[in-house]
Amino acid sequence: MRVAHESTALFRQAIKVLRPFMAWTMVWFVAALAVPAATLAATAATDGLLEQRVHDFLAERIQHLGDDVTITLHRGSARLPECQQPEAFLPNFGQRLYGRVSVGVRCGEQRRVRYLQADISVMTQHVVVARDIAANARIAAADLKLEEARLERLPRHAILDVDAAVGLLAVRPLPAGTTLQDYHLRREPLVERGDSVTVYARGNGFTVSLDAEALDNGALGDEVRLRTDDGDRLQARVVGRDKLEIVF
Repeated sequence: MRVAHESTALFRQAIKVLRPFMAWTMVWFVAALAVPAATLAATAATDGLLEQRVHDFLAERIQHLGDDVTITLHRGSARLPECQQPEAFLPNFGQRLYGRVSVGVRCGEQRRVRYLQADISVMTQHVVVARDIAANARIAAADLKLEEARLERLPRHAILDVDAAVGLLAVRPLPAGTTLQDYHLRREPLVERGDSVTVYARGNGFTVSLDAEALDNGALGDEVRLRTDDGDRLQARVVGRDKLEIVF
């Protein structure tokens, strides 16, 4: 019993001596846990700002596509340094802004660059053939109708506006239900190579006309090469059937 009593006394004395060190050890341990937590919180806040900047950047550039637009950002799995003062940009000139999109972000004064991926989904109307159209037929408004679809799921050259197709000619037979695309249509040629045409030269207060021979085919608005009766070469814009114009 005496041995047990002495052991208990020694244990209590050891605890009394070590208590200050144990307290400091606990403080250090808690602080060590707090530092990574604070770092993670700061990184999360920075990532949130970066993603918000990218979201706002894309939203501003696609607002003309309509109100039913969804932007989903994909955060990479790799842990990257914090991005201070994020500035979003499009890495590819003329890239389309629907479907899977890549966005670059410049970070801080050193302008380090990182990239994010985003999925942009847009509900839009597109033109569909309402009834069978024969090859070379002129497209009328009654031949077409509008249907809704996700823009990113449509063919790349789908036509979205009925007015963009009316008056053009069908390149091939188009059955009802066809999603109308640019290459299904062609403009009617108003000038054909070898035609005798009239050229109007217009300037400030004067108009002069002359006859010439067309050296190219051309639809409304096309620039066509010409040869005059004197053998001179000109270039003029098609304004009507066998009629062209040069504006000085």
